[in-house]
Amino acid sequence: MRTLLEIIEEVKDGGKPDYDELRYALLAYQSMFVMDHNKLLNELTSEKDTKPFIKKMMADNSFNMFKTALNKSPKEWLGWNNDPDNPDYQSSRKLSEKIFNKVMKNVDMN
Repeated sequence: MRTLLEIIEEVKDGGKPDYDELRYALLAYQSMFVMDHNKLLNELTSEKDTKPFIKKMMADNSFNMFKTALNKSPKEWLGWNNDPDNPDYQSSRKLSEKIFNKVMKNVDMN
């Protein structure tokens, strides 16, 4: 599988990468988004003042994460634990969905 950057560039150039490349690229981006979003959310909801050097370190870490992901295939970057072809991953997702649905049944949406 090609690197995430190669897949993105083909799409930007009007090309059509194969289905599995797109599937893994999407999951790699989603995973990066969740990690960055959670870090930002924790920062914003924290009651402490964050020192400027910490904010810079967080920005550098985010940059390095994206840089690393762009230079690996999405499948390699995601790893086996996050691979939709991993039966354990699929079992975990099904269990999580059952738990989520059970919790949502008990949530009053009004």
